[in-house]
Amino acid sequence: MYRYLALIWTPGDQEAGCVARMLTERIQASPGGWRSVVDAEGVVAFHAGEEGTGSQTRVLGQSAGVVFGTIFNRNIETVEAAQRVVFDAAETDAIVASGGTRLLTHYWGRYVALIRNRGTGETAVLRDPMAQLPCFLSAYRGVHLVFSDLEDCLKLGALSFSVDWDYVAGVLAYPMMMSGGTALNEVAEIQPGERVGILAGNVRRTIEWHPFDIARTDPVLDPQSATAQLRSTVRACVQTWAGRYHGLIHNLSGGLDSSIVLSCLMDAPTRPPVTCLNYYGKGPGEDERAHAQRVATHLKAELVEYLLDPADLRIERIATARHSPRPWFYLYELEHGSAEEGLAAQRGANGLFTGAGGDGIFFQAHAELAVADYLFDRGIGPGLMRTAVDAAQVERKSVWPLIFKALKSRFSRSWNPAMGANRPERTLIGEPVRQIVARDGGFRHPWFTPERTRGVPPGILWHVVSVATPPAYYSVFGPESSPERTLPLMSQPLIELCLRMPTYMLIRSGTDRAVARRAFAPDLPAETIRRTGKGRVDQHLRNVLDANLGFVREYLLDGVLVARGLLDRKNLEHYLTRESSPADFQYTEILQEHLCVEAWVRRAAAMPKP
Repeated sequence: MYRYLALIWTPGDQEAGCVARMLTERIQASPGGWRSVVDAEGVVAFHAGEEGTGSQTRVLGQSAGVVFGTIFNRNIETVEAAQRVVFDAAETDAIVASGGTRLLTHYWGRYVALIRNRGTGETAVLRDPMAQLPCFLSAYRGVHLVFSDLEDCLKLGALSFSVDWDYVAGVLAYPMMMSGGTALNEVAEIQPGERVGILAGNVRRTIEWHPFDIARTDPVLDPQSATAQLRSTVRACVQTWAGRYHGLIHNLSGGLDSSIVLSCLMDAPTRPPVTCLNYYGKGPGEDERAHAQRVATHLKAELVEYLLDPADLRIERIATARHSPRPWFYLYELEHGSAEEGLAAQRGANGLFTGAGGDGIFFQAHAELAVADYLFDRGIGPGLMRTAVDAAQVERKSVWPLIFKALKSRFSRSWNPAMGANRPERTLIGEPVRQIVARDGGFRHPWFTPERTRGVPPGILWHVVSVATPPAYYSVFGPESSPERTLPLMSQPLIELCLRMPTYMLIRSGTDRAVARRAFAPDLPAETIRRTGKGRVDQHLRNVLDANLGFVREYLLDGVLVARGLLDRKNLEHYLTRESSPADFQYTEILQEHLCVEAWVRRAAAMPKP
């Protein structure tokens, strides 16, 4: 799997220079195939694992820097044009003069750029707005480290890390929490679209790409134009990504988003072999094979079906999760990883595609917020009632409560969709969590500061939240040769286009993701275009818990989170007792959230010390 690691220090600082040389020697001596891509006074950078992935690192001339990962040209008229990236002397000078921000307007992809300005002495780090490539920042004795994988830092045998318990509390309360920190005191995460300038040991962080600015720029108001632009942009992004792989495994649920991606893959100019993979269960609503079969047959794609049997899932593997700067949702990979890796090996595929992210991009949830957005944009008029009727059809609710809620939202200044309620009402978290969350205002993504959100309609706020969480990149349990996971819908040109579309356009005619449905109606079965429901996992999760109850009880009830009072032991024990536990949402909370945080905390305690 592709990784990078860079060291930045102040030229002329002899002590920092000695430390940098020591760390450089350890990087070069460590296993993993590290290759030097920048070697200059004050900056050294390495990457590894590029072969067999979609990554294609670009080095800027005259030691001006490097673009780690994969970057495409903003010209997406053809796949060839998008992949034609040339950093000649003139383009390099323009990138350096902009401090790297030219990359945000002229390129896109999955990248982290390191830009060195010899005139000012500043070295800047820029993370692309979709943030599909991890990017973290730490420091050691005057040297700043920029890296993608914490395991690589640990192998240096110099740095030590400690748990930020306030951050852990925030994650327990808000599992999708977004902030500039991590669960390690010594590590910060560079945010999507953020630029970090490092000069004379000082760090300056600025958000250079802001989704609210995009949403306010050049709105797409004509439905026919919106449909045409969305179709061409989706196809361009998916097919450009496909051009980076010689074989693909595509997760096909049979829902709208994964079906749209498959339709684009089947006539991609580079024609990578595509094998579709569909997961199904035995419980009610857990078998979507008929939907996947319909789409695969229509598009003439190979489909492999895989039964998810709760009895086969051994959750104790969660205790072996790789070290990372913050907890993640490990259950998906625990259950699906071996199937994906095995099928990829059989088919010789090096890429794993999915339609994930489409729900948020195309606006699937919270249709009622579009009513408030219409009120923000156009006020009270005949169009407001039409939008309310559309939203009511999507949400299956009465019209008048939606209008009343829209009026209330229009004059509310307190709602923050990035954090949900001001105080969490979750039943399993302990009182210390509530106290920490109540007093700490730091649990806020820099996109969602009061200054930035003031006057922004609630539908746009939610639209941004739904595309703001970076996806996982590294395999948590699998080998480094695991197929590279790509979310092709999470591409900057597509997200910028959809943010420019009013939310009330995205639910027009009373269906969610309305523009996407119209755009791909010519390519997909009519039943797929009309489908609005999704498979259910409620009973499946209960069965997974029952099959692993002994381990989960011991792991959580005798765990670190309970010992610190961060989880409520009494309530937790109630839900982990087969005779008394009701079948409701707490099983998702336990398995996909708290169990994962407990595993991360224990792995953090086991980190090697220098």
